[in-house]
Amino acid sequence: MCSAGFPLPKPQARGFAEGLRAERRACKLAMVEVAGKLGWSEATLSRMETGLRNASSEEVAALLAVYQVTGARRAKLLEMSREAEVLARYEAEAVRIVESAVTSIPVLLQTSGYAGSLPAVPNLRPERQSVLDRKSGPTLLAYVDEVALHRVAGGPRLMAHQLRQLAAMTERAQVEVRVVPFGAGRHPAGFELLDFADAGPLVYVEQPGSGLVLDQAAHVEPYVRAVATLDSVALDPMRSRRLIEQLAARYESVVEARPQGGDFPGQQARLAGQHGDVPVVR
Repeated sequence: MCSAGFPLPKPQARGFAEGLRAERRACKLAMVEVAGKLGWSEATLSRMETGLRNASSEEVAALLAVYQVTGARRAKLLEMSREAEVLARYEAEAVRIVESAVTSIPVLLQTSGYAGSLPAVPNLRPERQSVLDRKSGPTLLAYVDEVALHRVAGGPRLMAHQLRQLAAMTERAQVEVRVVPFGAGRHPAGFELLDFADAGPLVYVEQPGSGLVLDQAAHVEPYVRAVATLDSVALDPMRSRRLIEQLAARYESVVEARPQGGDFPGQQARLAGQHGDVPVVR
């Protein structure tokens, strides 16, 4: 096994895509070498390792064979790939998705640049987002914690683009975005509630690099109540959009004022820390 003797972090703690990349690097193989062995393009492998392309269970098995990964590590990565596929299928079959996130923009509304700047790449982000492009796709109600709008990921230019895209998504009839303001205090987050036409609801609870699917009524009910709580404290859709656009404009002003070729010293820290600079729209 190539990774024997290397104290690599566990893949489930780094995200599925990053776990694949860690195994390749442990083997000291370049992307072009691995792609050549499997008859793939280097671009295909690169997109798998950055979470921009779904890796099927069969593709993951082929990669792990090249990397000589066996035992528990192989089983865990295969489990993670199947889990991500299952979630994407559930989302495709749902009639409504409620997503609540606290530390980042909800996965279904992330741009590729924003997702790539996060510590762990969310599983199957492009495939999961594609359900929103279908005419018969589910409606999406996304609760975004205000802290995620202020937390700078990848720099002010990337944040401006992400927030403009977030605001643009609210123009879609099937998408509703609600911002949970700082004043709301602690609230439930980090889950998806999925409703189906011919079956009971289920919940997906986000965990680092993995997740948990709950389908028993007793386990789902607390999350149904959590959504009611979020509905009572979140800004309405219009005020939410206004706040998002205000913050996008602020990030854009920072980009415009930035010296040629670099950021102002400490600019990102100031943006992340001065929550009071942009008032919450009530």
